[in-house]
Amino acid sequence: MKATLGAIFSLLATFGSLSCSAQQSPIPFAQLERDTHLSAKLTVPGDEAGTNPSPGAFSSSLSAELVAPDPIMSGFVRATPVIVHRGIGSNLFLLNGLHLGMAAFDVGMTHHCIADHHCREGNPIMPSSLGGQISIDFALVSYSSFMSYRMKKHHARAWWISPVSGSMAHLVGGISSASHW
Repeated sequence: MKATLGAIFSLLATFGSLSCSAQQSPIPFAQLERDTHLSAKLTVPGDEAGTNPSPGAFSSSLSAELVAPDPIMSGFVRATPVIVHRGIGSNLFLLNGLHLGMAAFDVGMTHHCIADHHCREGNPIMPSSLGGQISIDFALVSYSSFMSYRMKKHHARAWWISPVSGSMAHLVGGISSASHW
């Protein structure tokens, strides 16, 4: 079925661009009725199989007649193309998941240490509330994950630097908070 449709499409594309005498002749639109459909017929003189037609041997004619839909094209359904994401892979999920886990570990350990009054937040921009820490850290992780995805999609070799450096920074923050218990 696909081969038939492909052959029909290629024939239409090839022969549709050729100039023929029917294209120069005027169509008497005043004589046509409202429900009349125009159909184009392509004829090949001589050899009906079309094995060796001579150049310029093709002709077409327009006729005013009622045309039924083509049975080959009546069941045609347009399929959406499958999009392959080049940037998504197991190593991207692994490194960005590790970054997210280390951010959660850092927030949990820091908030527990602050709640026990054993330590305080070392980052002056970071709020001391749990909701503030979660929102800031997860926003940074989201941005870092998006940028590493974009870099990997465009085949940049340094796509892994952002999640690995973020994971290491959060690991150091979580371990330093856990050591003050």
